[in-house]
Amino acid sequence: TLSQEVNAELKDLNMKGLLFEVAITKLEKLSSTGTSEVEFMTRVGKEDHARPLAKFASGGELSRILLALKQVVGHSDKPRTYLFDEVDAGVSGETAEKVGKKLRRISKGQQVICITHLPQVAAQADSHYFVSKKVNGARARMDLTELTGKARVNEIARLISGEKITKTSLAHAEALITH
Repeated sequence: TLSQEVNAELKDLNMKGLLFEVAITKLEKLSSTGTSEVEFMTRVGKEDHARPLAKFASGGELSRILLALKQVVGHSDKPRTYLFDEVDAGVSGETAEKVGKKLRRISKGQQVICITHLPQVAAQADSHYFVSKKVNGARARMDLTELTGKARVNEIARLISGEKITKTSLAHAEALITH
């Protein structure tokens, strides 16, 4: 079922205690959306009662649940574009790597745009862009620069080590990109 498949994806994303459910309520009257109301629900554990996803999930949880849903049902004959804004919020290490790999899998046949600050996620991209903001008086301007080759490696290294890029962070960046 959809719930079982999404829960397996959530477990793989290290959201082991969270349970995803689909609540279907039959309506008294036919509405513009049919005879049923469908709501996504979550539980923190088996003993907890189900709560509406829209009201109780954090931004990071919502993003990872959406990622799990897209992993399960996101493939289509018609290409789609998915935008994930910091789907990796509140994660690091192994979980960040898993998020990056799932995004990469979803991107096969679909377009995925992901805003991230984690090197494990950024390294999985086919294309990498750097967004910068420049303020001039009361005006702000956003610039978008595609990063390729050495510039991409340097950016991943910066995400790893901060302002001071070291030989170790460069080697780690290379390893993440080629992994």
